[in-house]
Amino acid sequence: MRYMQNLTVQEQHIVNYILRDPQVVFHHTAQEMAGLTFTSASTVVRLCKKLGARGYPDFQLKLALDDEIRQLSSSRPAAKQPSGSLTDQMEWIPAIYDEALIETQRRCDLTVLEPVCTWVQEAGRIDIYGSESNYYTAQQACARWNEVGRSAIAHNSANHHYLSNPHLDASTLSFIISHTGRNPAMLEIACALKEKGRRTVALTSGTDTPLARLCDYTLLTYAAHTGPASKLFSSMSTQYLFDVLLVSTWPASAIKS
Repeated sequence: MRYMQNLTVQEQHIVNYILRDPQVVFHHTAQEMAGLTFTSASTVVRLCKKLGARGYPDFQLKLALDDEIRQLSSSRPAAKQPSGSLTDQMEWIPAIYDEALIETQRRCDLTVLEPVCTWVQEAGRIDIYGSESNYYTAQQACARWNEVGRSAIAHNSANHHYLSNPHLDASTLSFIISHTGRNPAMLEIACALKEKGRRTVALTSGTDTPLARLCDYTLLTYAAHTGPASKLFSSMSTQYLFDVLLVSTWPASAIKS
């Protein structure tokens, strides 16, 4: 709920009310929640469906399960800089992976992720833009898509000749990676793609960054730590999002197997 986008003023008011005390959901009906938030029962139910629930009772169940996950997560020690011991370092890396994946999953907004998955399925070509370490993450994601027969290319700079190619039509889907959302090269690319009317998705740390404002959709990455470890967190977070998008194109039989 904290990272939901595209909410109405009333829906955001309900979200803010629940976030102040999530337990209120378990003690009141949808009609009672509407009274507490000075909205309507239909608005409460509509918000529940935006959050991926079938209705208010299903939302109560999902919130209860999420609360259990949150409590388990809060008992999990955060990934801390290890000592010089090799054993300590080996234990530190899984802690980074664990924290990066859980926090990225929390930031996922289904109302954003679902249409992006649809765009991936419809895309005739996938372009991923990133600089420095993000470029290598882009290459890995493209390699995985190419392995399953999807045309995907990684780019580390703005090639205006390529961006002006008339063969790149609306079926071309472009992902742009910048965890700060302020990388000048990535902003230049986003502007060029926007002028061409191309479909764009930002992978960045916030919905209020310059990159997010230029793109059609934003998938939130996690890089809360500073120092050398921040690259590990952000890389794992970005790769997780690309893997979710990759799996969304697989047939159900492949996922079950």
